Amino acid sequence: MSTSRREEQATSVVNQQLEELNELLKEAPNTDSRLAHERLRRWKEKTVQLLAETVSETESRTLSEKRLGSFVMGQPLRNLLSEGGMYRAFMLALLDDLQKDPRRIVRVTSSSTEISAVAVPEPTASRTVFLIHGHDELNLLRLRVLLKDRWNVDSIVLREKPGKGRTLIEKFENEATAATFAIALMSPDDVVECSGPSYPQARPNVVFELGWFYGRLGRERVCIVMQKGTKIHSDLDGISRIDFQDSVENVVADIEKELKAAGLV
Repeated sequence: MSTSRREEQATSVVNQQLEELNELLKEAPNTDSRLAHERLRRWKEKTVQLLAETVSETESRTLSEKRLGSFVMGQPLRNLLSEGGMYRAFMLALLDDLQKDPRRIVRVTSSSTEISAVAVPEPTASRTVFLIHGHDELNLLRLRVLLKDRWNVDSIVLREKPGKGRTLIEKFENEATAATFAIALMSPDDVVECSGPSYPQARPNVVFELGWFYGRLGRERVCIVMQKGTKIHSDLDGISRIDFQDSVENVVADIEKELKAAGLV
């Protein structure tokens, strides 16, 4: 099958599954909650398989790993609609990507008679770093420039990505899956006051995203770059990190060492 035909098939499958999901969610209020949840589960299983066969293992795995963050007790319909809405946002974003740049999304094999997904990302995707950050805009910019100009490594900054109708956590999960390495830039942004002396620490989103990448990529593919004066959270104390005083440019050699260990440079 030609590349263009494969791309057309992938778009058709995503459209078809999106229509099925919309119909399922439309009928949910008039359906027994247990039956509705079972239908949504089966839709997800079917769609995960179809994405693996026609789009890529990456997109299939991303959908498979999606989980609703919280459930409201005694509200099965609300929970189902929230879960379905999460899948719908993913499918819409995928459809948008397929329309804009299908060759980046669809993976094809060298065989002309077989259709199968390739799990190994393209070279450009395998050299993508997600930058976790707080309010230190200057060092974020310095880090991005270093990655691109010194090591020719692409980076992802979440706020620069379009929303595409997604919730913030959906946007983060969708974009973060494209990265194979993460750097957490921890700066003293928040002042914590308690019974003892006050102290500065990183923003909550930095800690959350850092933990997410630990779970997804493993600690060996996550690097903490921390400005001196930032109090480290107790669960992270003892984990090796790169400390800098004022500028990340002063710890270039240490960052390069981490990138080399991960095979990015």
